[in-house]
Formats: sequence, structure tokens, C-alpha cells
Amino acid sequence: MKIAMLGWEFPPFVSGGLGTHCFELTYRLAKFGVQIDFFLPVGAKQEGMPPSLRLIEVAKTIIFPYLSFSKSKSKPPSYGENLIAAVEEYSRDCVRVVLEEAKKSRYDLLHSHDWMTASAALQIRKILNIPWVHTFHSTEFDRTSWPWEYIVGIERMAACEADRIIAVSKRTKEQVLRLGAAESKIRVIYNGVNFERFASSSIPSHSTQIKKEKQIVLFFGRLTEQKGPVQFLHAAKKVLEKKPNTLFLVAGKGELLPLLINISMQLGISHNVRFLGFVPEEEQRMIYKLADVYVMPSTSEPFGITALEAMSSGTPVIISKTSGVSEIIKAAIRVDFWDINAMAEKIIAVLSYTPLSKTMSQLGMKEASLHTWDKTAKETLELYKEVSKVF
Repeated sequence: MKIAMLGWEFPPFVSGGLGTHCFELTYRLAKFGVQIDFFLPVGAKQEGMPPSLRLIEVAKTIIFPYLSFSKSKSKPPSYGENLIAAVEEYSRDCVRVVLEEAKKSRYDLLHSHDWMTASAALQIRKILNIPWVHTFHSTEFDRTSWPWEYIVGIERMAACEADRIIAVSKRTKEQVLRLGAAESKIRVIYNGVNFERFASSSIPSHSTQIKKEKQIVLFFGRLTEQKGPVQFLHAAKKVLEKKPNTLFLVAGKGELLPLLINISMQLGISHNVRFLGFVPEEEQRMIYKLADVYVMPSTSEPFGITALEAMSSGTPVIISKTSGVSEIIKAAIRVDFWDINAMAEKIIAVLSYTPLSKTMSQLGMKEASLHTWDKTAKETLELYKEVSKVF
């Protein structure tokens, strides 16, 4: 089976779970013998790929998904001045390059990811007359309180036109149904985690002193409204009233960074908060191990791969009830993202009671080890076979 796969993110350019998913999925599908041509913007390169996986660079692009934006009730959010033009230009280039490759060798199926590749996928499907599978990693309803109709329109088209749809959680499935998709063609296939990569990591010697001196609470994600960093800081304020020797790490970048810095100062907790900015993969594994508890307070989280990564690292996890990963894990404490008091109480409980922390760590690692990318890839391959038979 030969697949033409359209993407936007791939390591080293990763802004969230989309890039991680695309790398892990394609790598494992290729290991299972599937031939994949992965079409993506120029610059995203990986060494050591299986022979059956080709990364084909389509064109340069000036932006990446989910760039900073401002919100206003009087107008839709601006995701960057040139977003529409850049996406449309990339779509045209993508169609051209895929059709050129299709002349050399026929594709059996087309697989696209998220809204930025959906328009190109529709055109390619019509020309090549092959089945089209589209994965929704999130929707515009998840990303912002003020959905941009331009993006919603593309997502609605993909929901209605794709032959099969993969949703990364039941929560995401409900959003796709909201876009008008027929329920019969939606399949929920959960993300996974590279358990060994995170379980085998360790705390560098230069960081052990920090671990001895302070208890550490970690937030790791894009600094956007969707991820709940403001709620995290307000919960931090309440935790510090009870446990003043706690350090809060905020890892990630995004448009809310200036606001978050100001909030930490206004709350009088800036000396207990460290904004780490972008964290490379190797350091990500280190900070998971360094943390005494990981908090994912997302207001709307289609899945939440970082929770599985933290659990694989042996770190106790507190997650928002409005997250897809909460559908498949039990060894985590759940909290309403808006309930700052409850969030603080749960953080304090994990930091204060060693038996609770140890039990969550042990059960979390055991549970995370079950959610593999191999499982995700096998379920995706079964869907490929299903749609190929009926097309």
C-alpha cells in the first residue's frame, strides 16, 4: 500500500502534538511495510527514516500553524497578516508536487492532517480519484473562543468531503459531528506515547540541587488561552500560600507570554515562577523528570500527549476534565479548568503526601506503557484497508 500524506509539522519544527503525531505515525506505519510519501514544508528533516518513508519538501512557507493572534469581539482573530495567502499558496504547491509524484507511481490512498492541508487534499482526491482520510487533531472551536469562519469553513468542508475521518478522541469526534460530518465515517483513534524515550530519561547532575531545595510544579504547552496558563498561575498563587517553597515552571511559547509575566508580578509570585520559553526535546524529558507534579489545565484539549509523556516519566499528573486523554487514563487526577481552588488543593495534596505521589507515579507509568504509537499505527492501517475496500 502506498500513501500520499499531507502535513504541516514534522520535527524539528513542532509547535504541539501535531508534529509529534505525524512523526510517530509515519515512522511506525513505514516499519509495518506501508510506503509513505510525506509532503510538508521545506526544512523539516529527520535522519534515520525507514526506506519506505520519504519526506518530500513541497515549498518554503513563512508561517507555522497556530501562530500568535489577537482577539476582539468586533472582528475575527488575526492569525498573522499573511496566513490565508500562505496557506493557499502552500495548497497550490502541494497539489502540484503530489500530482508530479503520482505520475511516477500510483498512490492507493491520500491522508491529510488538520485544516491547513485539507483544501489541497480535496483537489488531489478529485484528480487522482483515490480515497481520502483526514485526521482532525483539533478544531477551531478548540483553539479559540472566537472561531474564525475562514478556518471553520475549511474544517467543515473536510468533515463533509473526506471518505473517512480520524478523530484523536471522543471529544474531538463530537466537534467533528458539529461540523456536519456523518458519524458513520468517523473513527476515534487515540494518540500514543514513546514510553521508553521518557521512562529512560534522567535528571542531569546540575539540576539535582534544585530538586533537593524546592518542589516543582510544571506547565508545558503553548501559551495560549486554550492551554489554560492563566488558570495555572492563579492556582500557583493559592498553592504558595500553603507551600511557599514551591517552584512553578512554565515551559512553552505563545502570544500570552507578556500577559503571563505581568500576571505573575501582579499576583506577587514572580520569584517562584520561571518562564522557560521553547524547550528542545532532550530538555523536555529532563523537566518532566524534574517535576514533582505536572498540571495540564487546558480549557479545551482534543487529546493531550504531554500527559502521557509526563506519566511515562514517572511524574504524577493533574489534567483538565475537558481533555481527550482523560477518556483513556485512570492514574491521573481530574479537575475542572475553571476551578482554581480545586486545582490548587490537588497540587498541594500531591506535593504533601508521599504515598499518593508514589502511587500515582507507579500506576501512571504502568498505564502510559499501554498506549503505544504502534497501537495507533495499527488502528490507522486497519482504517486504510477498510476505506480501500469500499472505495
